[in-house]
Amino acid sequence: MSVQTAPGEAGPDPTEATGEPVLDDSARDDDAARDAARVARLQRRLRRLADVAIGLALVVLAGVGALRWLDSTAYVVVVLQTAGPFVAIGLGLLAVATLLLRRWWMLVPVVVALAVAAGIAAPAFFASSQPKADRDLTVMSANVWAGRANASQLMDAVRYHSVDVLVVLEATPAMMRRLDASGAGDYFTAREGLARADTFTGTMVLSRYPLSVRSLATDPAVEGTPSVQPELDVTVPNGSVRLKVAHPMAPLRGDTDEWRAGLRSLQTWKQRLDGDELLVLAGDFNASFAHPGFRELASGLADAQTTDGQGWVRTWPFAGNRLPPVVQIDHVLSRGLTLVSAGQVAFNGTDHAAVWASYSLPPR
Repeated sequence: MSVQTAPGEAGPDPTEATGEPVLDDSARDDDAARDAARVARLQRRLRRLADVAIGLALVVLAGVGALRWLDSTAYVVVVLQTAGPFVAIGLGLLAVATLLLRRWWMLVPVVVALAVAAGIAAPAFFASSQPKADRDLTVMSANVWAGRANASQLMDAVRYHSVDVLVVLEATPAMMRRLDASGAGDYFTAREGLARADTFTGTMVLSRYPLSVRSLATDPAVEGTPSVQPELDVTVPNGSVRLKVAHPMAPLRGDTDEWRAGLRSLQTWKQRLDGDELLVLAGDFNASFAHPGFRELASGLADAQTTDGQGWVRTWPFAGNRLPPVVQIDHVLSRGLTLVSAGQVAFNGTDHAAVWASYSLPPR
């Protein structure tokens, strides 16, 4: 039954049925406006927070990347300089995050930094080797970790890649005996160098071609390193190649000045050479292209892995480490030779991968 209201009488209070006040349209609009304002303020805070986070990440990544141009012996700098690939990966991820967050004005500096990093890395991914050329000389450099490496696996790699010259870094008499027992004595016909027991300073060069010693390079005052760095001529059927072994000190904490001195000594040696002489400079440089000292040394020379377009090559550290290898510090550099192919081989008992390169000599 409906309730009739007499003229002049007040109608029933709407709150009697619901127990809540009924808002008019203007009150509802005010509440909606306040809610919208709160959401807008929150969104502005989140956008500012995103900008700050992106900016900080960009500054850190760009700062670490810029260290590649700082020729320093500060231990932290030397270590961080090897992080270049991680900087490029980080900038790529940062660009994606900035794009997804639609922070357009922050995207510009991120993309610029990424373009610089990509420009630095890109040449290593484009090959200029000549795989159809004749193989006249194959050189392999292997750091055997003070004689602890697996000699049998190393000789398997030597035979598989038809290595003509094997540079054995950190060679010990016991390691050389194990190599001979694994077939090195029959495979190679010549050897020069000096193996040293209980140390990382020994170096031996084994060859299927005749070797002529120019210098065993055993004077640390001249070489800038206690390691033996022999300099020899390798006589192949269609020419002669000058071979120099490189093994500067590792840039450990407290040894970075000696490390830089070793690279500088190799640079001085290179500057004394005849510019037309065929040359191979191979070994454990304890440095990468991220280090200005190594780039200076490698200037005018061709790195085998880079020439072969192998990209991010990693030769250290391997054995007994939880982290995967992150940096290439073992190199085969050359001048006047045509690279046919190149690669690296991991084997047990050492923290380095061996690197190798096959070359074609110019016509006589």
